Amino acid sequence: MRRSNNTGNWWYSELRDGYGELKGWQWMYLIQGGVAYIMGIITYWWMVDFPEKANLSFHFLDEAETKRAVARIQIDRGDVDPNPFTWTEILRHFLDPKIYGFAAMFFLLNLVTTALSYFLPIILQGGMGFTANQAILLSAPPYYYAVIPVLLSSRIADKYRLRGPVISFNSLCLIAGFGMLGFSDQVTVRYVGCYLATGAYISNWAALNSYQANNITGQWKRAVTAAAVTACNGLGGVAGSFIVRQNEAPHYMSAIWISIGSHALMIGFVLVFSAYFFAANRLQRKGKKIIELTV
Repeated sequence: MRRSNNTGNWWYSELRDGYGELKGWQWMYLIQGGVAYIMGIITYWWMVDFPEKANLSFHFLDEAETKRAVARIQIDRGDVDPNPFTWTEILRHFLDPKIYGFAAMFFLLNLVTTALSYFLPIILQGGMGFTANQAILLSAPPYYYAVIPVLLSSRIADKYRLRGPVISFNSLCLIAGFGMLGFSDQVTVRYVGCYLATGAYISNWAALNSYQANNITGQWKRAVTAAAVTACNGLGGVAGSFIVRQNEAPHYMSAIWISIGSHALMIGFVLVFSAYFFAANRLQRKGKKIIELTV
């Protein structure tokens, strides 16, 4: 969607003097706002409800399928029915270090996401010598390419039920992509690096969301984790908006090194989590530990 928006921005730039009685920016608000308004109405009925109410959703599960889904969730993690709300129930989950680890990983991922997605046209124009319209148009193809690694990495992660190695591989691809973008003087190499980095960080959004969801159980613990992740995700966006500096063109080395370092840290988090999860699972199989109140 972001790249469709960039293509649309090129079209709006062509309308900067207006068309008919409306100016270019007015066309932007009218068209994009109209589409968002219509989709908002449609998704009111389209969005799927909680599993226990899935049979009430529009053309989704029937009553028998809903009961089967609820039974599987209950067997897996036993949190279909939420515990009553208490502050103790909320605050005790802040003692789990996993919440801070996942929140930090989302911070690191959105740091790069914001830096590359919002500033890619500037990098293409100021760093590679393209015109403004060329930069807007050339910032779109890397995101269409990203569909390929997203689908491949998601398929592999689902098939082998492993998220950590996929996140680490995508992080290495991003490091390679930013290396090409920052340390080469050839425009072609740098532009290919944009493809590699973009595909990697978009793939990690799917992988990291699944990684977090698969290792956090309980309605209120999920709520606490969602709040912490959302907050740090937003902070990552704020930080990412400051690392691409115009005076560092054409290579933007602060953004390059910060992006590389952030995903080296993500690999470190995955290694720590993987070691902990391996040890905890082994203890649970031996009956010496209960993980997330599941059996």
